[in-house]
Amino acid sequence: MTTIKGLVALALATGMASAAAETVYKYQRPDGKVIYSDTPVQGAKLIGQFELVPAPVQTQPGRGEAPRRPAATGGSTDRAQALDAADARVKAADQALKDALERQQQTFEPLPGERLGNVGGGTSRLTEEYFARQRAAAAAVDAARVELDEAYRARNEVRE
Repeated sequence: MTTIKGLVALALATGMASAAAETVYKYQRPDGKVIYSDTPVQGAKLIGQFELVPAPVQTQPGRGEAPRRPAATGGSTDRAQALDAADARVKAADQALKDALERQQQTFEPLPGERLGNVGGGTSRLTEEYFARQRAAAAAVDAARVELDEAYRARNEVRE
């Protein structure tokens, strides 16, 4: 648990690093706890000292990434608008899929009149209307998934 606190403190110190390098000290208290600080701690033994240097800005594409092409100067606003529209389409398709999945969940329970009792009691069976409703809900989910896949494909084409 103390190691986790130390790592969190180190991560926070790294995140708050300004353009200049900062020093973080690692101390051990007399009770054995390890602490990190940017100032000296009274009564604790200095274990280590770290210079925090901001990470350099990445100018080369990362491993596995394709190099990015510079945007054309004349059509950059058109491209930005097309990308915004593609993102909006993805968002709408994602919401439509969520709605279709929710509606499908609601169709599992038979509606009044969709259950037929058997002679002799005990059990019942479902009507064809129930199964037709299930098929329609499944088809709506499939259609929403196809639309979402198409929206992602269109957005990826705009990005290229």
